[in-house]
Amino acid sequence: MHGGHSGDFSKHGQDDLEPMVKAAIAFGYTTFGVTAHAPRSANKFLYSEEVEAGYTPQDLDADFANYVTEARRLQTAYADQIEILVGAEVEIVPEAAFDSEAAALRQRHKLDYIVGGVHWVNETPFDTSQEDFNTIVANTGGLEPFLLRYYDLVAAMIDRVQPEVVGHLDVPRLYAGDNTATQSAFVRQRVDAILERIAAGGMLLEINTAALRKGLTEPYPASWIVERARDAKIHFTLSDDSHSVPQVGAHIPEGQDYLLTHGVHSIYALSASGEPREIRLPR
Repeated sequence: MHGGHSGDFSKHGQDDLEPMVKAAIAFGYTTFGVTAHAPRSANKFLYSEEVEAGYTPQDLDADFANYVTEARRLQTAYADQIEILVGAEVEIVPEAAFDSEAAALRQRHKLDYIVGGVHWVNETPFDTSQEDFNTIVANTGGLEPFLLRYYDLVAAMIDRVQPEVVGHLDVPRLYAGDNTATQSAFVRQRVDAILERIAAGGMLLEINTAALRKGLTEPYPASWIVERARDAKIHFTLSDDSHSVPQVGAHIPEGQDYLLTHGVHSIYALSASGEPREIRLPR
């Protein structure tokens, strides 16, 4: 439910969207959710590759509109082979207005769904490099204060955006590593509060296998979060977070095994009808 970040509509993607859809069909997906990044509304929220390309927020808006047009074309063209859902991954910037901007984006483009993820803390991107991560952690007062601020933003995003899918819940683990702060008592309290929101809202919690191709030993989120979510009766979905053709379907079998190991035997996919569809995992 979270992939298809294609190079024709994202400066950090690689291949075009149609080859990625064809790769999804070849892999065996029955549903492929494409999720271009939501536009950001000010120059200070541009990523470095966008700045280098001379982009403006208006360019991001135009790219997103073009993405929706192409994704809808592919949705129709390949309807007999795969169900394509057209969505966006929200960016949560600017922090004061992300909910109204996400709502406007959803309405303007009649999006099928939204993946809610947090990539910025204190209006600074943190998952772009180890150096960027270390800098923002230091500026926030250390790893635990940073994580608490991050999870507070995730909770605010859930409350204010009401996404259908909550994506890569513990993405700071990419650069935080196995530091004990990632599972401190205060962090666990924040995560438990988020899981309560996900359960109450009937949202899907993403198992994101991109963590494996980036060198981590577990997908997002970590085992302790999966177990808590399982006990809270939260439904899971699987995503490859693909940005290129080779990444489509990457590590999905490992993601299935990961869930089965933790006592989860079904995943769920959104559908055009709006009702998530249960998919039993192969044993």
